Amino acid sequence: MYNTIAEVLTTRFAVPAGTITAETALEEVLTDSLDVVEFGVVMGEHYNVLISDEELETVTTIADVAGLLSSKVAA
Repeated sequence: MYNTIAEVLTTRFAVPAGTITAETALEEVLTDSLDVVEFGVVMGEHYNVLISDEELETVTTIADVAGLLSSKVAA
C-alpha cells in the first residue's frame, strides 16, 4: 500500500520520490488543502473506498494514510 501511495504522490502530485518515507507528514508534501482533498479522492478511487474529509484530517503521515486505507479495504 505504501508503494501505491508513493507512486500517486510522485506521478500525480509531482512530489520527489526521495522525500517520501512512511514518516513523511502529508502537509510536507501536499501543501495545498485542495491537493489533500484530491489525494483522498484519488486514493479512495484506487482502492474503491470512500475517504471523508474528516478522516483525512485525522491522518498526519504517509504511514497513517496507509493504515487508514488498510482498515477501509479490510472492512
